[in-house]
Amino acid sequence: MSRQNPFFLLRADRRLGNRYELLECLGDGSYGWVWRAQRLEDNEIVAVKIPKEQGAKNEDLAEGERLLGAEPHPNIIGLFWMGRVPPEKEWYAIEMEYFPSQTLAQLIERDDPQFLDSKNQAFLASYERVLSIYQQILAGIEHLHKLGMSHGDIKPQNILISGDLIKLTDFGCSTLPEEMYARTRQNGGTILYSAPEVVGSSWRGRSSQELFKADIYSLGVLLYYLVTARLPHDTLSQVARHTPFPRPREINSSIAPSLEDFILHCLALAPEERWNSVEDMVTAFGQVRRCQLGYNPIRPLPIKDRPSEDWSSQVVRLIEDKEYRQAEHVAAREFERSGDLHAFLLMLKSAYKDNRYFDCLQILESHSEALLGESSLLRDLRRIALATYIETRQIRQAEEIVEKCLADDSTSPEVLMIKASLLGLQAKYEEASRILLALNRQYPGKPSILKRLVLVFEQLRDTGKTTAFLRAYLKVCPESTWALQKVEHLYTIGVK
Repeated sequence: MSRQNPFFLLRADRRLGNRYELLECLGDGSYGWVWRAQRLEDNEIVAVKIPKEQGAKNEDLAEGERLLGAEPHPNIIGLFWMGRVPPEKEWYAIEMEYFPSQTLAQLIERDDPQFLDSKNQAFLASYERVLSIYQQILAGIEHLHKLGMSHGDIKPQNILISGDLIKLTDFGCSTLPEEMYARTRQNGGTILYSAPEVVGSSWRGRSSQELFKADIYSLGVLLYYLVTARLPHDTLSQVARHTPFPRPREINSSIAPSLEDFILHCLALAPEERWNSVEDMVTAFGQVRRCQLGYNPIRPLPIKDRPSEDWSSQVVRLIEDKEYRQAEHVAAREFERSGDLHAFLLMLKSAYKDNRYFDCLQILESHSEALLGESSLLRDLRRIALATYIETRQIRQAEEIVEKCLADDSTSPEVLMIKASLLGLQAKYEEASRILLALNRQYPGKPSILKRLVLVFEQLRDTGKTTAFLRAYLKVCPESTWALQKVEHLYTIGVK
């Protein structure tokens, strides 16, 4: 894997390979930097995102790949290219449309006179503006869903506005249904916009419908915030429990009943009780918008409540700061006090993220009853337990719990690959190969699947299939040391 030159510093007026000249740093977040840059081949001004985890695999750094080559949409930031920048191919970069703008969060939070409109009103003083912005957001999410991908991180910070045009950005959490290594959602602000079923979860292996339903919930939180200046929940534990919250009209009586019903339909606890699709939301929203403008076009500006911080918000913040032991301590203290299963999940997750797998094993053995019962958190607990058993080579426990994970979701690629690996450990290579071949048909070109196929058919002494899948692996990972060594080994034993 390529590693960046430690003596190369990202700064303005510096070239990145032979592709870009960096002009201005637009943002420096936990995930990476965003630069305004000039594309050298045609002098076009673009935005270039440079992830900070440059040592990671290309497939883990990529985001929004399905947007490459797709029909552009006016409410989605365009993606033009992603990969290791030539000629050195040391730095991974994502080239995007440059859209001079501010985030919706900035425009809401800042009440400087320069943000007043021509009638000297605050930015969101009229429902016409609020609902126009939201209608464009719906259109952008509808486009993503039609491409088969969710956004996964809908919040004001990821909505760019210039004049009357909005564009959605930041697809670092976007997931395709088949994405096996989706990033976890760590940011506390993100979690307050998340669906209850997402909180505390790695969100791996979810179906497209589950991902889309989570986006619909986030769209409900966003609209709730835009019309009330409050979030439904202030803390992580409130989100996870779906603690009762005020109806929008209880906070702001200028909201039309039809708009309130639209929002609450998004915010149903059970995903199946939410809107069927964003397409349905778009269809209904036109009438909802007309009703609101006829009911009351002026949006009063309520006093904003600052979210409180409870133990769960504190744990999330500590995890963000990589203070895993302290996060575990706070969660453990709450679990001991209340027996809250969500506290147990965060305690276990903190230890796992700190790579203390045997500590995780001890936690699981001390509280084996936590993996029993009917809690909605069991699916996520089982996934972390399964990963723990694999890391600590507790094969018997892993074999037991992998079946429970498959009972939760029989199509999860991540769990099916673990199942195949466990079969391999038992020398059941034929059965393992059947699972992996099915996964390869469903998700062609995934390096993790191809690598396992090489290993399985090597054990089955099927040199034809071994070399075929090795060639396929090299097409997507041409610089893989493991694959090149494997080719050399096969060559030395006479396989070409």
